[in-house]
Amino acid sequence: MKLRESPIYHEQQSFWLCAKHSLNNVLQHEACTHADLERIANQLHEMQPEQSGWLRFNSHKNFLGFGYYDVNVIAMALGEQGFDLLWHDRRTGIEAADLNGAVGIIVHIRPDWFFRRGHWFAMKYFDQSLAVPVVPKVYVGQPQPVHSAEPPDYETQTYPPGFWNLDSKLAHPEYVGDRAQLNAFLQTLGKRNRVHVLLVAPSANGPSVQAPPSPPLTSSSSSTSS
Repeated sequence: MKLRESPIYHEQQSFWLCAKHSLNNVLQHEACTHADLERIANQLHEMQPEQSGWLRFNSHKNFLGFGYYDVNVIAMALGEQGFDLLWHDRRTGIEAADLNGAVGIIVHIRPDWFFRRGHWFAMKYFDQSLAVPVVPKVYVGQPQPVHSAEPPDYETQTYPPGFWNLDSKLAHPEYVGDRAQLNAFLQTLGKRNRVHVLLVAPSANGPSVQAPPSPPLTSSSSSTSS
């Protein structure tokens, strides 16, 4: 099986666009583009410019247009798609989170020092067994396979229904397991990082009013998208 034939939609990391990748990975299609999130970030800035401080930089994104969107952009983007973003109370254990009705999870790892930026990634439950390509891990110093014009075929492995880690920094999705294994994964992650867990659930009010389609990014900034 080729990677593009995998039943799981998975965008990989490009610049600081982890918010875009998280949104699309949790919704399992390209629901939001780089231009969409730029539009939303600019719209939020126009609504409350005072939040940006005296420098008047847009606090909802990277000022160069490379991404690094905040939670307000993610929440509005989900609203346009008909979903709510619900915060899990960190004072209670992750095992107390009610995942019934949620279409997925978005996790935020907060930066803990100046040179380490925050990161968004998605996790999702698939209620059916999935056969996915098995991609071998490549280590530093290991001989690299000769690249060809045709993408390689990989062996497949079938996993039972369960939660998957769709982190865009991974080369391919990773199977986590059942709810107990999800809890253990997030608890371990929380011991090493400052973590926020947010649930993505269908909105009772349906999609919010959308703005006109975002125009394509200029050639100078389009290179920031994968």
